[in-house]
Amino acid sequence: MTDEQIIDQIAHSFTNYNLRDIQEINKNQLDFTIAEFILCSCLIDQISGFRYNTDKVGKRYKQFVIDYLPNYDPDQLYDNLRNKLVHNYSVGSYALTRKAPHSHLQKINGVTYLNLENFILELKSALDKYINELRNDAAIRQMALSWFTEYRILALTS
Repeated sequence: MTDEQIIDQIAHSFTNYNLRDIQEINKNQLDFTIAEFILCSCLIDQISGFRYNTDKVGKRYKQFVIDYLPNYDPDQLYDNLRNKLVHNYSVGSYALTRKAPHSHLQKINGVTYLNLENFILELKSALDKYINELRNDAAIRQMALSWFTEYRILALTS
């Protein structure tokens, strides 16, 4: 594969597999809120590897939040969504909600509410920004290409 084909594959996989799956699950009439938040956190984890090309997961995850999701506290998102939710099926200082945009990022009784639909939209904006940089910033492209040699992105074959 050429470098351009690899970049295209990265953008395609993030958009048409990772994010699309989250959006499609969200359209379902059943409540998969927890699973969707887990997938959102996994997407942040995966993008951050390609973006920063480091195995220091905490550092890259938090940096991605700082650079692409500035409305969020990077330590809280990392500790609660990635560590507690993904690895322990629990949360600490977050209350996970859906279909409650009025409560998104509101702090009530020491707990910050995360509304799923808002979070997905913000994650989509973060991904769009990253893909634009991936296509136009030589340093960011090189980090992704280097990461790809070690961690190939999921692709479907025919």
